[in-house]
Amino acid sequence: MKLIPLTCSIVAATLLFISAGCTTHHTAVLSQKIPAFVATDDFSRSKPEELPGEIEDIQKIPQDVSRFTVAIKPLPTNELQASALQRFRKQHFSPWLEPEPTHDLKQSIQGMKDIAKTTWYGESRLKVKPERIKVILGHADLDRLPSRNQPGIAIAPTFMRGLPNLKPLYETSDDFPFDQLQYSEVKPNEPLRILHESDTGAWLFVETAYGLGWVKAGTVLPVDRSLQQRMTSSELVVITMDFAVIRDDKGKAMPQPRIGALYPLVREEPDYWLVELAVAGEDDQAVLKTARILKKDARRFPLPFNAETVTHIGNELLKTPYGWGELFRDRDCSATTRDFFMPFGIWLPRNSREQLNSGPFLSLANLSKPDKEKLLIQQGVPFRTIVHRKGHIMLYAGLFDDRPVVLHTTWAIRFKTKTGQEEKFYVGRTVLTTLEAGFELPLSRGTLLDHVDGILTLPAP
Repeated sequence: MKLIPLTCSIVAATLLFISAGCTTHHTAVLSQKIPAFVATDDFSRSKPEELPGEIEDIQKIPQDVSRFTVAIKPLPTNELQASALQRFRKQHFSPWLEPEPTHDLKQSIQGMKDIAKTTWYGESRLKVKPERIKVILGHADLDRLPSRNQPGIAIAPTFMRGLPNLKPLYETSDDFPFDQLQYSEVKPNEPLRILHESDTGAWLFVETAYGLGWVKAGTVLPVDRSLQQRMTSSELVVITMDFAVIRDDKGKAMPQPRIGALYPLVREEPDYWLVELAVAGEDDQAVLKTARILKKDARRFPLPFNAETVTHIGNELLKTPYGWGELFRDRDCSATTRDFFMPFGIWLPRNSREQLNSGPFLSLANLSKPDKEKLLIQQGVPFRTIVHRKGHIMLYAGLFDDRPVVLHTTWAIRFKTKTGQEEKFYVGRTVLTTLEAGFELPLSRGTLLDHVDGILTLPAP
């Protein structure tokens, strides 16, 4: 959903998802006074100098995860981490482990066809002609889908799209960045299943562990059984720094991964990890090639869950601008939560609602705001509990001035000017805030806390 105070989920008809888990509670407390701020209706886009440069929460709450990780404890038992890792591997490699697609192809195909029934706007802010969408659907060759069924792998970062086309479809003329065809980024070395190709051969329709969509041909390739065996049975290293530099044995730069990408480990060297990554081989098949990653950019998978590792991953994610569907290789809310948990071997789907539903969540619907905060403080575990409101997912970080704080990636806060017009105060990045971020503005749709409806603690026991 986009028309909400804090916005950042994927709502694509053709994506379907799998599940993860949940568990118990703990609380971290940090205290620093936030001065009272009285809401006013004096803000107006006609006089931008009247708008604050930043919302109050971001000015007052340290944008540094280390301020919230002092009380973090390891996972309660080794069995819990082992169970979570087993579940992660099963989900991550599911496109190879299952002989047939696990997502609903009929629903996906119908979702693509239904796109032609809606009025859309393009990159020029003008209406997209129905004929253009019909042409794209023609290239999708849906009557033959699925025409293939091959295990494959991404050999480069690639965007998963709702149709075989790079052009955006917006719901309104000023709807940037919410391109409804932009789903997610597929990470390099990510397992998938190739199910179909467009009539031009320029696009492939694939299934990942978390959904279905189109990717550019040449960014994914089929894999043989030996490569699958190597990937599924090897010790792995995980990328812990966005846009890590990877070079092959000849020093050639390879596609740069972001946090969460996984590579089979060949050996540990003094300054590098020697790993294997998928590249194009003969006969349009993927093969594994050795390459080196600086030790500061990756670690053995999974990371232990402790203050140092949580601070490292969290602060790296705090650098990320908002990117709907990971547009521009940035992140939206559910990409942030998913990428946070991946290095720890904890699986999450890709969509915000599915993330909440991936375990037995605690409902906060119909509670008062004080009761919601009280339950979150009592039941929430810093950096293990996700907090949901319709269209948005957040990671509970602990307390600041006795109020719950969340780490989340958000686009904008909606408020009303003194003329009654609704405007957006842009945040546009990953931040640490309370659940009443923007409380000092004359909010038009309430705060996050007004709409929070559930929490889930990961991983499941």
